[in-house]
Amino acid sequence: MVIAGIVAGGKGSRMGNTELPKQFMELCGKPVIIRTAQAFLDSAEVDNVIIGINPDWYGYMLELCDASGLKGIYVTKGGSDRNATVGNIISFAGSVLGASDDDIILTHDAVRPFVTPGMISDSIKALESCEICTVAVGATDTMIISEDGVSADEFPLRSRMFNVQTPQSFRIGSFRGIMASLSREEREAATDVCRLYKSRGYEVRLIPGSTSNIKLTYPSDMIFAEALLSGQQ
Repeated sequence: MVIAGIVAGGKGSRMGNTELPKQFMELCGKPVIIRTAQAFLDSAEVDNVIIGINPDWYGYMLELCDASGLKGIYVTKGGSDRNATVGNIISFAGSVLGASDDDIILTHDAVRPFVTPGMISDSIKALESCEICTVAVGATDTMIISEDGVSADEFPLRSRMFNVQTPQSFRIGSFRGIMASLSREEREAATDVCRLYKSRGYEVRLIPGSTSNIKLTYPSDMIFAEALLSGQQ
């Protein structure tokens, strides 16, 4: 079984919208999160789509799914952070859909509606020879490291720098095993599942991404997304 786990627990404060989290904002007449879910529903390789939503917006998400007319979207309540939300999605997949440790989950940001069929397919195929993979794109800007945010300390080679995107994909069993092995301090510090896998000695495979696979974070991102979607249509 291949499951798309869409993580939608954020409030989108950087978007500047005080009424709706950014995943619910309309993009060319349709909520962003519905566009994201539809991208996975359109893939013949994905069996089920589960959205992990902020509990405060659970009822609203159910209403959106009904209004969209899309079939095959499941909704569960998210956790206190990203990894906890992924864990809730996996628990839901096991209890409701009968998912096993060998099944695949593609975790994806709710506000990345431009994920492509190629990224989905390449991620699934990569798991035939690795335990985890992530979509990523090479950095185009010069990168610096600064300890204090004021002075530049290091200038890493741009050719070695990549911007991590999603989906981040893995098998359910390995995620459960890693989460069970973490100390409380490690759980609190964990912000990215790829970093967790790397800390346990797993190879993290990179899947070619795209500069169009943007994460809608700021108002300017919405302007770009509308132009991009208009061009596609």
